[in-house]
Amino acid sequence: MSSPQSVTGGTNPPELDALSEHTDLVSLGIGGNDIGFASIIETCALRSPTKPLGAACRDYYNQGGRDQIADRIDATAPKVAAVLAEIDKRSPDAKVLVVGYPTILPDTGPGCFPVIPFSPGDVAYFRGIEKKLNAMLEQQAQDAGAEYVDTYRTSIGHDACKLPGTKWVEGLVPTSPAAPVHPNALGERNSANNVLHTLHVRELAGA
Repeated sequence: MSSPQSVTGGTNPPELDALSEHTDLVSLGIGGNDIGFASIIETCALRSPTKPLGAACRDYYNQGGRDQIADRIDATAPKVAAVLAEIDKRSPDAKVLVVGYPTILPDTGPGCFPVIPFSPGDVAYFRGIEKKLNAMLEQQAQDAGAEYVDTYRTSIGHDACKLPGTKWVEGLVPTSPAAPVHPNALGERNSANNVLHTLHVRELAGA
């Protein structure tokens, strides 16, 4: 957000630099990288199959009696708050939308081992972690006077365990153009539809 980012083909400037006092709309997706989503997925994919009737990933992240990922989410909250405060400082008249994360694994049930190599116990653990992350984002949006865009509810039934054409999030081995465990084109469309719906509701409410 505040520093340049090296990407294929060059360098992206800090995202906050795109804002000005004339900006009237800001949409923000944030938080997953801060808690280490990619490394969590990799760790769980390796550890979970070792205890198919247990929850090896949950046990790993709860060593010492504390949930390390839950702690990461708590530690990320003030970072999100700081970004929202900087957006408000640079673009005080902008509508600000904080876009949450879609359903990655099934909202109910044991998952789809071995396609996603998480035991049922770890599927439940990961589901809870994602919901905690979304709840934190919603709270930070509310505290900052921004609007939270829920993409989880509308993506239930379109998780990474579903077949191509139905799933909106790709699995560890994508079957359509998208990064592993990221939304595909259908998932991106759902996010866009939720953003547009939120803007429409705000307009009707005179916000």
